[in-house]
Amino acid sequence: MSSLLQSYNEALHHLTETEERIASFVISHPEEALDLPVQDLARRLEVAPSMIIKAAKKLGFSGYTQLRLAIASELNLLVQREKSSVMIEDLEAYDQLVSSTIREAYSRLNEDDVEAAARLLAEAQIVDIYAFGFDALAGHDLYLKMLHSGKRVKLIENGYEQMISAYTLESDSVIVAISSAGTSADLIDALRFSQKSGVSVITITPARSMLSGYSKVNLESYYSKLVFPEGGLVTRIVQLMIVDMLYLQFLKISGKKFEERYSKFREVLDFKRRGMKK
Repeated sequence: MSSLLQSYNEALHHLTETEERIASFVISHPEEALDLPVQDLARRLEVAPSMIIKAAKKLGFSGYTQLRLAIASELNLLVQREKSSVMIEDLEAYDQLVSSTIREAYSRLNEDDVEAAARLLAEAQIVDIYAFGFDALAGHDLYLKMLHSGKRVKLIENGYEQMISAYTLESDSVIVAISSAGTSADLIDALRFSQKSGVSVITITPARSMLSGYSKVNLESYYSKLVFPEGGLVTRIVQLMIVDMLYLQFLKISGKKFEERYSKFREVLDFKRRGMKK
């Protein structure tokens, strides 16, 4: 699961009416839920504490404690969800949203971190990219860019396959994990296994998120406001900007080596194009 919001959406058809009420309250009132111990939250919602624990487990957490950790990690996103309008009235409003979002996110992107991440990519023999859902859009973009460079690269969207990759890759490889919320249990499990294999990890996720703690370099994705809380608009814009910045720095570092590898890619591409004309 990529976030608390996505977990809620995915588990919604499994929740009872009471469990849905509990989950909805937690998502709609994250600050209040974060401050309430399970007994107090149970009294607030007029349910048994065991029902709250059961609802947390149905959302994919081990219990209420882990649910509160997810709330703490996603608090900014959850609060902004209530403050942001889902509708964009016209193209001018969209233009303003995109412009302000990119400026804010770019201003918080650390140039030294971008260079360090680009060097890891340049030196890597294998690059595996992990992402889910809307985050996979940026993952696919990075995949195509790295493919041009002649790297052995894969985009992996299955949690089980991510864990296998993380455990079997060697120290000359790099994992790039992309998450708009930084709380994905599957991604965190995979990166835990990466620590055993010694592979370098780059994360593209909010600063101080749970996921960023498992990386060698984190490229901060910052969102001051959201349109769709599950991602897919503002989150995608920021992630694609970061991927572009990372790739431009990668090209600068790779220099002539990239040109040699890219010429081979073009040779294959031209061959396929000539074949399509026959």
